[in-house]
Amino acid sequence: MSIKKVVENALNLLDKADDGIVLMNMYNEVVHPADAAFKGQVVYPYNAKSFIEESFRQNGIDLTDKDLRFMLMKLLLSFEQMEANKVRKRKVNELLRENAISEFGKLM
Repeated sequence: MSIKKVVENALNLLDKADDGIVLMNMYNEVVHPADAAFKGQVVYPYNAKSFIEESFRQNGIDLTDKDLRFMLMKLLLSFEQMEANKVRKRKVNELLRENAISEFGKLM
């Protein structure tokens, strides 16, 4: 399973969670409380955090490691900064090209 799919599943699980608790039916499917009540299903409370940790652990990422979580956040923030800098650099290059300011800042 790709990491993107694992992240999507974790976010969907958190959408259905209530204070970190999700309800699961006997087939280990996450069920929204309103759906369970409407269909009259028997559900069991389950800790969403441990469910997410286990799904990431099966894909080789141990979210219980605090240092790893910080490194992942730092990596994502750095990546976003690089993307933002590329956009800014592209805009500056376009302005320089449009205005033909190639000699700007040179001493004569």
